Amino acid sequence: MSLLSSNTTIRHRRPTVQEVVRDFDAFNKTVDEVSEEKRAAGGFLASLSFLIIAALVFGELRNYFYGDEGHYYRFSVDTAFSEHPELELDMIVATPCTNLMAHLTGTTSHEFSSMNEFKHDPTRFEFTEKEAMYWNELKKVQHRTKEGTTLFKSLDEMTFISGQVEEGLKNEAETKQREEAHAIQLEKKKNPKESMDGGMLILIGNGFNVFHVVASNSEKNEGTACRIHGRMRVNKVKGDSFVVSTGKGLGVDGIFAHFGGVSNPGNLSHRIERFNFGPTIYGLVTPLAGIEQISETGIDEFRYFLKVVPTRIYHSGLFGGSTLTYQYSVTFMKKTPKKDVHKHAAIVIHYEFAATVIEVRRIQSSLLQMLIRLCSAVGGVFATSVLLNSICVRVLTVLAGVSERAKIRLIDSQLGIEQPGVVVDT
Repeated sequence: MSLLSSNTTIRHRRPTVQEVVRDFDAFNKTVDEVSEEKRAAGGFLASLSFLIIAALVFGELRNYFYGDEGHYYRFSVDTAFSEHPELELDMIVATPCTNLMAHLTGTTSHEFSSMNEFKHDPTRFEFTEKEAMYWNELKKVQHRTKEGTTLFKSLDEMTFISGQVEEGLKNEAETKQREEAHAIQLEKKKNPKESMDGGMLILIGNGFNVFHVVASNSEKNEGTACRIHGRMRVNKVKGDSFVVSTGKGLGVDGIFAHFGGVSNPGNLSHRIERFNFGPTIYGLVTPLAGIEQISETGIDEFRYFLKVVPTRIYHSGLFGGSTLTYQYSVTFMKKTPKKDVHKHAAIVIHYEFAATVIEVRRIQSSLLQMLIRLCSAVGGVFATSVLLNSICVRVLTVLAGVSERAKIRLIDSQLGIEQPGVVVDT
């Protein structure tokens, strides 16, 4: 007789969500009562994995926030012909200021005002003790810069020097300048009737052999050397030159007498501490910084040919923007005229701006890329540690089995030796 009546229906219980998810789980599960034996090798691998993960995470975060960034370089046509970059100069010539003439050729004169001129101050050509130390440091860096020199340098190839050296040279130059000015004042008091007809003229040429006076200082005494320094705006034209030559300042009406051969002897031995275009980048060693040339004859002609390339550096971040700077290469030539040839000693710095501009943009990983690298590194370490742990467990298991079998055979052999005459009847 059936236990269920004919009108009884069987109702199936609806499966829970947990049971449905468990049915889809394809991974093998261990029973709660079964626990895996902990091994020293597994603990060592786990500790080593956590140390490696911590080191990788720290390295990735440090590289993201403080690491060296890459840069993307692109050449394009320079269309900013109307810009007037500043030429910054700081040099010492071993000739009194009143026996020097300095001028720019090939530049239109209407771009300049009375405030846009180089300063010229009496000084001494000899080094002070501190100045010699700073200068030797600058020359060492300049020597390293010349090794493998190329026209275009990436940002990470540019050479910088300690700001202490740069400031030290400037401070020592100003100290010598003040000491020389004080000595000149004392000399004026001793000889108040001394003639003051000499002077230094800074001229601007417009390319048609017409020169315009930018600065004249015939009231200054000579001193023993002349420091030419300051900033001046120049045009981005082809074929400009900055010329420093020996010659007595004769006033505006007698300027061309200098070019006719009237000159006083002078020595154009010189040192260049700074020569760069554009905004000041403190610590940057340019090709002419740390250059020293000595004229043994006193009538040598020094020529520097500069190829200037505008470089625009774009900044990333919230405000962005860009900085326009200039890098250049130098070709040097020294001429010593023959004895029977009349020629003025001169320092000619010829510079030419390139028609191209280098655009530099920073390459920085995004936050998403950094997180992906972190996840891949952590996952790779975990996967490798699991694989190594499985191999170690397998090897240890095999070794343990071999050891157990060896012990059993040893026990069996010992039992056989102790009872050699025992025969078991069946």
